[in-house]
Amino acid sequence: MARPRSRVGFVVHTFDMGGLERYICHLLNHLDRSRFEPSLVCLGRNGTASSWLSVTDVPILELGKAPGNPGPRFLRQVRDTFRSSRLELVHSHNWGTLVETAVAASLAGRLVHVHSERGTVLGGSKACSLWRRKINSWVLWATLSHCDAVLAVDKSVAARVEAHCGFRHDRIEVIPNGVPRPACADPTEARARIRQTLGIQPHEPLLCALGRLVPVKGYDLLISAVAEARKRIPQLHLVFVGGGELQETLRSQTRLEGVESAVHFAGRQTQIGDWLAASDVFVNSSRSEGMSQAIVEAMTFGLPLVVTDVGGNASLAGGGDPCGLIVPAEDSAALAGAIVRMVLDNDLAKACSRAAEERARSCFSLPAMVRRYEDLYSKLLERRPRRRTVQFENAATALAETDTREE
Repeated sequence: MARPRSRVGFVVHTFDMGGLERYICHLLNHLDRSRFEPSLVCLGRNGTASSWLSVTDVPILELGKAPGNPGPRFLRQVRDTFRSSRLELVHSHNWGTLVETAVAASLAGRLVHVHSERGTVLGGSKACSLWRRKINSWVLWATLSHCDAVLAVDKSVAARVEAHCGFRHDRIEVIPNGVPRPACADPTEARARIRQTLGIQPHEPLLCALGRLVPVKGYDLLISAVAEARKRIPQLHLVFVGGGELQETLRSQTRLEGVESAVHFAGRQTQIGDWLAASDVFVNSSRSEGMSQAIVEAMTFGLPLVVTDVGGNASLAGGGDPCGLIVPAEDSAALAGAIVRMVLDNDLAKACSRAAEERARSCFSLPAMVRRYEDLYSKLLERRPRRRTVQFENAATALAETDTREE
């Protein structure tokens, strides 16, 4: 008799296009349906990333969480969602879903709880008071200690978790992103078409930056670097593939720095493979990263890299056969110098291109990543029910049964 499929819920805050959402869609699309029945729980709302789903059997549940800390009513709503969906394992992602998932999973019947930290620990906020940060760090440690498994996409992220809250990095399992080559039916045709659309000649070098237009990506530094690099390479162009809150601010910067005609804003794109095929060098100028899926996607197209030394960038681009050049974060002059070197040194670019394509193929296989998650889920589910600590259950029950806390 076949074993019933296990119901697994992936918990996110919102589901707009980004690296986290791309990885979750890979799992939702490829999990073995003979073993697992996945669903997506959006504490806030669903968004544009759902267009990446190639399957139609994934329920998407929107809970409409308001900004701010969760109140008891919302925690009960999450608990009831877990129960009504008959989930057996819930997988939360980043600080914005951790506490809600942990409390609701305990109240719903001691569900297996897996948590992933993917880069910016505690949301990366430095705006709150020192006292608040200390409280958040303690809550992070306590809640991670309660999880059945804690995961990270790179050793640097595991080390960052330990630095923030003291949760030991050797208790965190590292599962790198598996990243397939983005679809591109005809790279030669795509290159010609996109360059024509942007008004770029076939021989003019094109840099590509792929990601949301948000402060952590350091795109203000990249625009300054391009302005500097064009003093050496006047025909240099840059395309931003992605949308976000800083688009108009960055456009204004291009005008101020005199590179408006050389910096292009493609907006959000679903066929990112076409844009990578049109490019010559991939640039990551981030101020903070976990493991960048965008870098690996660029590697699958054999693009040489110029990246800042944050998160897992150095391990992706460096090594014995380097895939690119690594520069300090927050240093637009160093970024400009590396861009000039990569564009002008044809032998370097070709060697990095070959190394990038080979490393993407050998180290970041999507089937291998999916298999590791499936094996982890199966191992944890075989152990349930796992007895939670009495203290945590009592705290969760008290929180859910009182309406005296602030929402």
